[in-house]
Formats: sequence, C-alpha cells, structure tokens
Amino acid sequence: MPSDPKVVAERGLQIYAAKYQRDLEVRCPGQYVAIDVESEEAFIRSTPEDALQEAQTKRPGGMFHLVKIGSPGVFRVAFSLSGAPDGDWIFGR
Repeated sequence: MPSDPKVVAERGLQIYAAKYQRDLEVRCPGQYVAIDVESEEAFIRSTPEDALQEAQTKRPGGMFHLVKIGSPGVFRVAFSLSGAPDGDWIFGR
C-alpha cells in the first residue's frame, strides 16, 4: 500500500479516470468520492467528510483519494491515517 501522499493522489486519479469518472460525472455531479487506492472501491457522499467517514468505516486503515465529482483540479485531497492521530491531509490542484 502506498504511503507517499503524492503516490496516493496519482493512484487515486488513475482509478477515478479509469473506473468511475464517466459514470459519476453524469449521475453524481457536485458530490464527493473517496477512492481506496488499494481496493479501488469508491465511496460517494454529498460532503467530503461523509465520503471519508464512510470509506474509513468500511476500510479502516485504508489510503484514500478524495475527488469532487465533475470538478477535477478544483478540489482534490489525498488522505493518510499513518503517522498522525488525526491523519495527514495533503491538498493539491
């Protein structure tokens, strides 16, 4: 499992583009998807907090990449639970 936030973000974007982007941008624009970069499972909710909470509940200890559906480049977050009690947030464009 990758631990470098940049690798998590890159992997998350690859998974999103390959498996989810086309469908989700039609069905769920404006919502958020947390993608587990290991299992490639997607967790879709109306807020970023809810998407990450759902992902963490179903995949404790997972590494997630968060995307606002339909807004690539506007809001992307890689999230890691390793190394800090509350997790590490890496914001990017």
